[in-house]
Formats: sequence, C-alpha cells, structure tokens
Amino acid sequence: MDVRRSMKTGKKYLIGDYLIGGGFAIVGMAEAAHLTAVFLGRPFSDCTVIWLALQAALLVAAVGHGIVRRCRSGMAGRTGRHFLAKFGIADWMLCAVLLLVIVSQLAFILAAGDGYRQGDMTVETVNSFLETNEVYSVNPLTGMPYTGGMPLRLKILCLPTLYGSICSLTGLAPQFVVWRLVPVLTLLGCYLAYGLLACSLFPENGKKRGCFLVAVSLLLWAENYMFCMDGFGVLSCGFRGVVIRNAVLLPWLFSLLIRKKWIAALPCIFVEACMVWTLYGLGACAAVTAGMAAAGFAGKVYTAGREAA
Repeated sequence: MDVRRSMKTGKKYLIGDYLIGGGFAIVGMAEAAHLTAVFLGRPFSDCTVIWLALQAALLVAAVGHGIVRRCRSGMAGRTGRHFLAKFGIADWMLCAVLLLVIVSQLAFILAAGDGYRQGDMTVETVNSFLETNEVYSVNPLTGMPYTGGMPLRLKILCLPTLYGSICSLTGLAPQFVVWRLVPVLTLLGCYLAYGLLACSLFPENGKKRGCFLVAVSLLLWAENYMFCMDGFGVLSCGFRGVVIRNAVLLPWLFSLLIRKKWIAALPCIFVEACMVWTLYGLGACAAVTAGMAAAGFAGKVYTAGREAA
C-alpha cells in the first residue's frame, strides 16, 4: 500500500535525488574528459581542465535552474521545523543509533589497514596517469608501455581519470583519495540512496524509514566479514566501480523507478557504463529498469483483467 501511494504521489524530485544525481553527473563529465584523451590522444592534464570546465558549466546551469524554479514557486517554503516537530522519543532513538553506526563505519574506513585494497590496481593506474601525463599508456603491473593494446571495454572506464583529476587539483596523494576519500563518499552516498529508497517504500511512515535504515547499517557491518558481499565492498573497497554501482546507483535507481521516474533511469544506465564493464553498459541498471517496466506492465494487465471480469 505504501509503495502504491508513493508511486502516485512521488511527482517531485527530492533533495537527495539532486545530491546523488549531481555526484553521478560529475562522473559523467569525467567520462567525457576521459574519452577525449582516449580517442583524441590528449594528455591527462587536458582531462583535468576539461573536467573542471564541465563542472563549472554544470554549476552555473544548476544555480540558474534553481533561481528560476524558486522565482516561479515563490519564496515561501516548508522549513525543517515542521519535520522535526513530528519527531518522538522512538524517532530520536533510531536517529541516534543510525548516527552512531555511521560514525563507527566512517572511523573504520579512515583507520582500517590496506590489506584488501592493495590487491587492486587503481592506485597504480592513477599514479601512472599522473607520472606519464597520459591515459592508459603504461601498464601499471610492469611500468612498461602497453605492447598489445588494451581492451576497449576496460579503456573506456573513467574512474582512474576521475581520481587522478582530484589528485591533480587538490594535491592529495592517490592512496588517500582512492583508499580514504572516495570510500567515505561512497558510504555517505549509500545511506543517501537507501534513504531515498526508504522514502519511496514508506512515504508516510517515518518509523519504518528509520528502522529500514538501521537495518541497512547493521547489514553493512555484518557483511563486512564476508568477502565479496556489498557490506565488505562499501567498508573495505568503496573506490571500486562495482561497489559504487551496487551500493549507491542501484538503490537510487529502485527509488526512482518506484516513483515512476523512468527518464532518470537512462542516466543511471550511462553512469554504470562509465564505471563498470558489463556488456558495454547494458548491465544491472538496464536489467533492473526493464524488469521494473515489465512488472508494472504486467500489473496493469492483471488489474485491467480483473476489472473487466
């Protein structure tokens, strides 16, 4: 019943949608800069400049769009006091438990060792970009130029370029960006995405949303002790594209589709193609979108059949 109501009332995008969408827009702009280097042979330093210019253009467009919408809708709006006024003791306790778990997970990411992370070649790849000023020209395993080329399905993935651009702009070490900063952002994005999913599933029940998020937080801790589970990926390997896809992109996509935001599913499919090789982009997001569309169509057919009978 809650899901059906959310499908009828979810006409507007939420603040969390804009935050996650903006984050993935940054990934998409990194892909554009990355492809410029891959197919036009531009140096890696040009990728950083292009990526930064695209972000500036996006920021200007977003501010302009926000001003226009604000002027059209008027300056009056709901404040956070209306939301907080509905909080009871149980709600505050759920918030306290959730906050405690999130803080403990952030501390784990920042303080944990790098044993599992060192088996990944992302840091080495980023270092090769920064040292050679070229994209995928040197094999990070050998330090020598590629002799047999690199498969296109791997060459189009942009996360090393994104991480390298962050390092180039901020001066931060690749180890810190890849093993600390990005996993922290992935964890926060995970909770934001599951929060949006909770709002879609339980649009008028705050306690159920709180319990849902607490359950998610505890499952992440439990799965951290099982290799290749989503919790392990988020808390130990949050820089990998497949982890970002599973922990942030897919929950957000489910939330969008429950609210019938079908157009927003197309950028999700594109972003997956930028981060994870799965049949050149036709992977989990495309399958989820097709499955949800088929389920919705089957539900309409079933409902129409019952009404006709």
